[in-house]
Amino acid sequence: MLVKQHMTPSDPLACAIKDVASAQKTTFATTQAVWRFLNNDRIAFSQLNEPIIALAREEITRSAHQYALVAHDWSRLHYAHPSKEQRRQMTHKTDVGYELRSSLLIDAASGLPVAPLGQTLTDSTYCHSTLNDARSEPLTHLDALTADITRLEALGFDKKMVHIIDREGDSIGHMRTLSEQGFYWLIRGKEGHRVQYQGKTKKVGEVADELRFQVQKTVNYKGKKAHLAVSETGVSITRAAQSKQKDKDTNNRVPKQPGKALAVRLVVVRLSDDEGKELGRWTLLTNTEEAIRCDEIAQWYYWRWNIESFFKLLKSAGHDVGSWLQRSARAILRRLLIASMACVLVWRLQRSEGEENARARRLICRLSGRQQKRGRLESAPALLAGLSILLNTLMLLSEYTPEELTLLAARALGQLGDV
Repeated sequence: MLVKQHMTPSDPLACAIKDVASAQKTTFATTQAVWRFLNNDRIAFSQLNEPIIALAREEITRSAHQYALVAHDWSRLHYAHPSKEQRRQMTHKTDVGYELRSSLLIDAASGLPVAPLGQTLTDSTYCHSTLNDARSEPLTHLDALTADITRLEALGFDKKMVHIIDREGDSIGHMRTLSEQGFYWLIRGKEGHRVQYQGKTKKVGEVADELRFQVQKTVNYKGKKAHLAVSETGVSITRAAQSKQKDKDTNNRVPKQPGKALAVRLVVVRLSDDEGKELGRWTLLTNTEEAIRCDEIAQWYYWRWNIESFFKLLKSAGHDVGSWLQRSARAILRRLLIASMACVLVWRLQRSEGEENARARRLICRLSGRQQKRGRLESAPALLAGLSILLNTLMLLSEYTPEELTLLAARALGQLGDV
């Protein structure tokens, strides 16, 4: 029932959990029951995450690809109201709230999202995570993420995971740690970092300038046609690791830590217009097997944006988490997990094949009243909104006859019903 209630997109002016339409119970009773559930500390976050993990395991097994992608990212949940407990100051004094870290499973064959495997919400004092029932003190972003990746790999999925991280992941110390454990990663490299290339030390951007590109296909870039070209070479990273951790006694950053040279693949993706002018470039570092083509690696990184869409679905495009009234990070994380399960069910409908499922998506999208671009797959926000209307309609039909509903509509609309 809680998942069904989270099929309804939230609204800043009515941000409580929306009850499915029914004459059998009061809204107040639902509100009280939800409050008790979200504030019940006897319910572990890992327990709430178990159905998501089980569904993710079932769905990813059906994928035709031998790999599974896991995109990792952070998102700030801003809460300006002082009623929220233990708010965290993230940058300046008015940038306060909680910080969310998510790991989203993506189908490597279709590029469609499957489920958020792990989520962590950090307040001013502790980290509350679905991957670790014991609350822990905040770590640096990459230290915490490295620990999360180890726990995700221990889940025992039957696909090889490739962990995708944006430029913040370009840290040689953490790349060495993940490689030593046998984990695959795909990270957007910073062009100013130096690597060994053909016996010389060069910046990543300088190496990219020397490569020859082959146009793979034409894509839509910011509403305009662009040519996508990909090139690849091998480089070695030899620099010492510089941790962001500080010495507890001196408060100075810990010394640099030299390490073994790390041989990686440098995949460069270039976008250009019809005249050859460069519109954008991405320098990707990965330790994946050579059997994976460079154009597929480029496609994988592009699909990383699914996690940005997930955050948007939790915020302005769907659940509007910034308006939730729960007062602690623990309660908000419990509600986030319920909202995430609603997202998982919507994504499953998106991935479902066959004419019957395609027709169901079109109908649900029509119920939402939202417009879709021609030829595009029905969006998750539209399906979420449409499912809410469908569930409420089914509940009403179970309690009223179609004639009673028609009469009610006629009374409500009056003469406008004929317009």
